[in-house]
Amino acid sequence: MGRHVSVAFAMVAMLWVGCAWRGPKPLQTFPKVAPSVQVVALDQEAYQLVAIQNQQVNALEDGRLQVQVELANLSSLDLDIQVQTTFRDSDGMPAGDSTPFEVLVIPGNGSKLYEVISVRTDPAMYTVQVKTP
Repeated sequence: MGRHVSVAFAMVAMLWVGCAWRGPKPLQTFPKVAPSVQVVALDQEAYQLVAIQNQQVNALEDGRLQVQVELANLSSLDLDIQVQTTFRDSDGMPAGDSTPFEVLVIPGNGSKLYEVISVRTDPAMYTVQVKTP
């Protein structure tokens, strides 16, 4: 009997590992929106329930970056998410300018604009991370 329990446990463990989240992954996008590797889901629920409806980045006159991402809720229920941005140098390394995670509530089947401006004037790129609480 002990051997059967061990085999059953091993099979369940392999199944669980096979279904484990392998992220972060770029968020889904709406049709006609270019895929973006700059906006990623940190967990499977965020990946399944949030999509990029629109995205824009602007270089301000003083060299700071302004990032705007319209995030859409793909479910009919209100959705709480956490969003954070890390600004990066031209090599993709963190440039010492990151925001804390902030909570956004996206209404069911609706969208919400997330906007952030870098503090430093030297970032070349960014990563927006999205996760569920």
